[in-house]
Amino acid sequence: MTTIISIPVSPAELLDKITILEIKEERIQDEVKLANVRAELALLVAELAKLPTSPELITFKEKLKKANKVIWDSEELIRERWDEDAEALKQAKISHAGNDERFRLKRAINDLLGSAITEEKSHQK
Repeated sequence: MTTIISIPVSPAELLDKITILEIKEERIQDEVKLANVRAELALLVAELAKLPTSPELITFKEKLKKANKVIWDSEELIRERWDEDAEALKQAKISHAGNDERFRLKRAINDLLGSAITEEKSHQK
């Protein structure tokens, strides 16, 4: 059994999620993870197609994707330099541990409910 639920989100949340999935699609190498990313992206792009488009919206989406790439790159850098600066990285470790636990719990919930959408991460640590 697979499950998909629909929830109301703002157009900005939809675009944010789409841009993050586009970045994942560009950067994740694992084919199983990519298949999950692409399946979720296709569902969200279909919803995006229901919204009116404009040059301004396209610009906002591009800027949002750029901002998400900056965040992604920063997070990757912190993970690469995990043990170099004790106090700053202590806080990053706490934050990342919480985010990783959040990911594990979300995965468990999705597995429990047979979700058709599987969130993927590319972080190795």
